Amino acid sequence: SLWCYQCGDSSATGSCITDTAAMEAEYIEFNITNSTAKKDQSVSESTKIKQYQYLKNCENTDYDKCVIERIEEQGQVHAYIRDCHNSANNYSFYDPKFKDLDATRNHSSCIYDAFSKRVACVTVCETDFCNGPQIAGGNSSRAQLLLVLFYSVLVMLKNII
Repeated sequence: SLWCYQCGDSSATGSCITDTAAMEAEYIEFNITNSTAKKDQSVSESTKIKQYQYLKNCENTDYDKCVIERIEEQGQVHAYIRDCHNSANNYSFYDPKFKDLDATRNHSSCIYDAFSKRVACVTVCETDFCNGPQIAGGNSSRAQLLLVLFYSVLVMLKNII
């Protein structure tokens, strides 16, 4: 099944845009968990169904693509959305230009709407986690461990504060 990053914000400083370290840490944790589950069939169902803040399984939906939508007005971000998407080409902001986006090629397109004075950009892709940060260097075990530890510390601090 397809997995995508999921989040939404209405600010350029919101976590959906800026918190890529936590997204990467969840991605690495997800890969470690899945790798362990494949090797050890005794992994509990709760581990396999873990709820993530930034990762979404698009399996139980009609979604076959990942998407990023960005809407700005005079340089101010009004919406930034990462999520699963379907083939119907229904986006937050309609324009016929978006119908020709090719998810197999990770296409992006932007339009300017003179009436609302907004810029709307859409990126579609169709591979796991293609709508967010990609881990450089692939499966570096040391980098994975460090990011998982970093993410765990962040979660612990968030719970303390």
